[in-house]
Parts: sequence; C-alpha cells; structure tokens
Amino acid sequence: MKLTQVISLCDIYNIGDMVGETQEVTGGFVHRLWRLHTTHGSYAIKQLNPAIMQYPNIYETYRTSERIAAAMYAVGIPAVVALEGNDNDTLHIIDDDAFQVYRWIDGTTLSSQTVDPERARLIGNTLARMHALNQSFPKLIAPDWEPFSDDEWDMITFQAADRGLPWAQRVRNALPRIAEWSQWEAQAGETLEKTLVVSHRNLDQKNVLWQDAETFAILDWESAGLINPAMELVGAAFSWSGLMRGMPGERTFHALLEGYVASGGIIREAGLTAIHGVIGNWLDWLHFNMLRSFTDLEQERRVSESETLQTLTLLYALANNAETWASWVEKYR
Repeated sequence: MKLTQVISLCDIYNIGDMVGETQEVTGGFVHRLWRLHTTHGSYAIKQLNPAIMQYPNIYETYRTSERIAAAMYAVGIPAVVALEGNDNDTLHIIDDDAFQVYRWIDGTTLSSQTVDPERARLIGNTLARMHALNQSFPKLIAPDWEPFSDDEWDMITFQAADRGLPWAQRVRNALPRIAEWSQWEAQAGETLEKTLVVSHRNLDQKNVLWQDAETFAILDWESAGLINPAMELVGAAFSWSGLMRGMPGERTFHALLEGYVASGGIIREAGLTAIHGVIGNWLDWLHFNMLRSFTDLEQERRVSESETLQTLTLLYALANNAETWASWVEKYR
C-alpha cells in the first residue's frame, strides 16, 4: 500500500494524520487488510482484490452491501460498518486501487474447527433475528441457481492440467460427481428461490470477531444480499461445527439450530433441499478458486490451490453424508 494512498484516505475520511507505518494484517482469503494508526485512533483499511473489482457492477454491489450492514446495525445486529468519506461514499478509488475504511475493533476470530456450542447458539440467535427483519433493498439480485455447464468444468480442468496445477487431476476425476452435484443444486433452487431474505450470506468463523464469549461483531458484509434462510442456517451450522476441518461436531450443529428456533426462526424447507443448496454455494467457491489459480501472483495462487483442494474434499463429505445430516435438520422443522 502506497504512502500517498494512506494520506489520501486520511483526508477523504477525516480520520486525522497518519502515525507510524501501516501494518498488513494476515489471514484474508480474497482482499488485503491494513491497520492504520492516526491522531484520531486506529482504523482497518480493506484493499479490495483488483481481479474481483473487474466484475460487472461490482462497485455498486459493494456499496449496497454496506447499506445492508448499516441497516442491520441500526436495528441492533452487531454489524461492523464501513465509514463514509467526505462525499458520503463508503468506497473510494485511489491510483486504481479500491479501498474501504473501518474503525479498528480489537477481538479474536475463531479457527474453522468445531466451536463451543454456546457460541454457536448465539450465532443461531443472531441469524433468526436477521431473517425476521424482512428488509428490502432496491435492485438486489436473486441468487442464480443455474449451475456451471459440464463443458465449463471440463475446459478449466483441461487448462489447469496443461499448466501443471496440483489440483487438476483430482478435479478432473471428480467431474462426474460435480455434474451430479450441479443437478442437485438446480433442483434445490426451484424450492429455495421461493423464500428469500436479506442477510449476511457468509457468516462463518473468520467473519465474526469476539470480544469475549458472549460479545461479538460481524465483519465483511460484502456478500450480503438475498438468500434462502434455511440454506443460510444450514451452511452456518456446518461452518461453526467444523466441517472445513473434517466431520461436523453434532453438539455444535444442534446448538446453532436450537438457538435459531428458540429465537423465533422457522425452518420451512427440507433439510436435504437446504444441504443441496449449500453444495451449490461450495461449487461456486470451487469454481472461483480454480479460476483464481491461474493468476501470476504467487501468494494468491497458493491460497487458491489450497482452497480448491479443501473445497473438493468438503463437497465429497457433504454429498456422501447428506442424508444423515439432513435428518439433524429435520428435528427442528
């Protein structure tokens, strides 16, 4: 991050003068994060991934996601909201880089391992509160349930094999299963699209900052938008019960759903349908990281290659255990 960019951000956001050097904060999957000390306090600067900022309408998508976060915060959801600059905008371009600025909040994010059931219960409670708000934002785009074509997957894996990417053969071997999972996603979408709410859409451990065992703040609202509530709930239950590290912890999975239902949340769709929708989300993440593996940036390529292999393993686990895990959800309908 350039010194001139920091000075410009200090001016745009009226956050005082820079004190010392900015410090890069590690751990982000997609963007870069910096900590900045100024004469007014400490701030988090998110430097958005330039590849993502090439997507159509992406700037307005980010601004809308911050409006959603602000609306959630206004009604008591512990959302971390981007600051507005002197032009009332939450997103600014300096030297072709896009930035958002937040007040720095001290706290700890949890690993992707199974978490304490009581914390999971609090997440379920918060999801129920968000889903009950019935908020509306103009121009929000409904989720796309159209899966990537078989030819698309084949082409990417062929190009990956040609470049010698480490995941190429494993994903090619999985193409028949990916085709099957894609059909599950499309069929689930016919039901899930009938009930949509505005929510965070990525409420996993890395996006929740804990001040203590009961107090937390929800970060990174960039994915916020319309989602089926049962699908988001089940996806969160898998995340907080540790699916990214292996088999989910059943007590934690149940605690999150218990917290949701106890706070007024209603699960309308079948557990298996919700799980098939979650599989569709992970197929999107697999596709994204496969494409990102083609970058010339070494660090980003390593992250993408790792995410591709982990996501494929997770998809197999979801597919192979879907019936059993769906029965866990059915207990709360």
